[in-house]
Amino acid sequence: MSEDERRVIIHDRVFQQTSIDENIYLAPVAGDDREEDRLTDQHNIVCALFGGALFSPRIPIKEPSSILECGYGGGDWAVQCAEEFEDCQVTALDIFPTRVTDQPDNLDLVGYNLNDKLRDLEVFRSRPYNLIHSRFVCQGIKSERWASYIRDMRLLLRPGGWVQIMEYYPIIQSDNGRLTDQSAVRRWWLSYKSAMARLNRDPKIGLRLQQLLMANEYRDVMVEVEQLPIGGWHPDATKASIGRDSVAMVGDLLESLGLWPFTSKLGWTAAQFDYLMWEVRAELQTLELKLYINM
Repeated sequence: MSEDERRVIIHDRVFQQTSIDENIYLAPVAGDDREEDRLTDQHNIVCALFGGALFSPRIPIKEPSSILECGYGGGDWAVQCAEEFEDCQVTALDIFPTRVTDQPDNLDLVGYNLNDKLRDLEVFRSRPYNLIHSRFVCQGIKSERWASYIRDMRLLLRPGGWVQIMEYYPIIQSDNGRLTDQSAVRRWWLSYKSAMARLNRDPKIGLRLQQLLMANEYRDVMVEVEQLPIGGWHPDATKASIGRDSVAMVGDLLESLGLWPFTSKLGWTAAQFDYLMWEVRAELQTLELKLYINM
């Protein structure tokens, strides 16, 4: 087993040893069965929001020759992308180099710390990519790295290439304004924000992406805020179906994001965190609250 593949069990969840030792990636990794299931559910939900597509319909890519994914997690997006574009070489990076079954021949999976410059000549070539895909990597990227991370991606694009970045704004909100600071999901957010400040992470990075893209001379910058409903309350039947599917996934997401930061940086016991998550999951199932999360 390589150094990157070493694992450690913390509160019955699987983390990457190197990430914990060096404060890199602060959530369970795909080697954790529960996290693998969550990542697959998350992938399916995001694709459903895009109408079954792998990326926004506003991105006009038809026959790409080379695609890069930053933060492949369990590999669902990368595998599906390689299968959909059989003549395209797909390279996927992740701090924890998870293996996937039936890996397509046109897919390379590479262990890589996204806090490092995207300059390794053994991994990258100058301007090879039609599309660079970065999704939900905030937990692993340090606050001051974001500007250079976005600049690195621009330097790896072909002329006319595209970057798609997606991040959660992980404060659960209510469509009818019924949440208060005493609500469990709001208490989760306030504690999470405090822990992230101590860990040099910016959980609100999604709000800064447009500014960072423009500052790094990207053209045709489009910002879309997608509301993911939690529960089947939405009047649109498709969104309601997605919302029903999202209840358990969002609960698992908040658990994965919070477990190590709360217990290691805020001094919570595992029992205290588990009780908060029990309250959170109960609220997520309360249709009357009409909850959602922005991404």
